[in-house]
Amino acid sequence: MENYKERLEEQLREIDNLIIQTEKSVMKSGDLPPQRVKTSKGNGHDQFLWVDRTTGERRYIRTEEKDALKKAVQRDYEAAVSIKLKQIRKPLERFLKEYDVSEIDRVYQKMADSKKRLVTPVIETEEAFLERWRSVSYDPMPIENDTGFFTKCGVRVRSKSELLIADALEQRGVPYRYEFPLCLRKAGNVRPDFTCLNVRTRSEFIWEHFGMLDNIAYANRNVTKLQSYAQDGYIPGKNMIITFETSQCPVSSVTIRKMIEEYLI
Repeated sequence: MENYKERLEEQLREIDNLIIQTEKSVMKSGDLPPQRVKTSKGNGHDQFLWVDRTTGERRYIRTEEKDALKKAVQRDYEAAVSIKLKQIRKPLERFLKEYDVSEIDRVYQKMADSKKRLVTPVIETEEAFLERWRSVSYDPMPIENDTGFFTKCGVRVRSKSELLIADALEQRGVPYRYEFPLCLRKAGNVRPDFTCLNVRTRSEFIWEHFGMLDNIAYANRNVTKLQSYAQDGYIPGKNMIITFETSQCPVSSVTIRKMIEEYLI
């Protein structure tokens, strides 16, 4: 089960920032008329009135007051948004204090080993999930020449750039399969360079590195391939990572590291 706590905490921080932003804006509007603005229709046109908050007395807003009108409406809008943000924040903060889906796994982990052997966990443990993911077998594509490169863990890849990616994945402990077969409806069987696992979310990403984009035929062929991926739901940033380079602009280790940190850790 995916743990959404980080996302919810990020949402809470976003709400806090918006509250600060709206309250600052409202405070800056202290020189505006204190009345609220009411709208009405007259002869098919919008009309605006100042309404005294205490007495309810009304008067039409004059043409020369339109700048103040605009600022007052903005002030009232942001004040209302601030109130609503605070209303949303309270239950979210309370929920986060209690929310921890890892507690579900700990129910199993706290059991005696003798009992664990008699139980099928409701949620597959991380160790069992990883073992099952890593145990998938497949026939690798042959690398026919002697130009292959070996990662620190002994995986053979086809290029220096793929070696950079594979070594970075291994360094960060990201499980991956090199050139694992994938069947697309339009393109048939393809072999993404890497199929990677985000252990925390238990989600898979395919990683394609396009290494010769200054070769027109190569670029055209892979644009078609990307379109086939998209038709089967593989979208960059969602479940797909893309890196690329030309002969004059090689992929950088910084870019690779950022991709791993953003999607796979």
